[in-house]
Amino acid sequence: MEVFRQIFVCTTPGKGRCGAKGGSELIDKFREEVSRLGLSPSLVLRNACTRRHEEGPVVFVFPDDVWYTSVALDDVPHIVERHLACWTVVET
Repeated sequence: MEVFRQIFVCTTPGKGRCGAKGGSELIDKFREEVSRLGLSPSLVLRNACTRRHEEGPVVFVFPDDVWYTSVALDDVPHIVERHLACWTVVET
């Protein structure tokens, strides 16, 4: 049985929060990358505030309970290819 995964990207607006640190751009990039691999962009969702502003932007992979912090646009293809396709947690 295949495990259904979802990617939650914090996009909370406001100074010093994930949205201001690039969270909104990350959600678009994640959707682009999962589509490129033939996966549904609906696997990528906006997340409510994680209250981890100092570590933002924050990305959470469910049900793996893996948190990626300080995620940059350049990290996205690697996270999608390694974590979603190969089930390997990526060091960012």
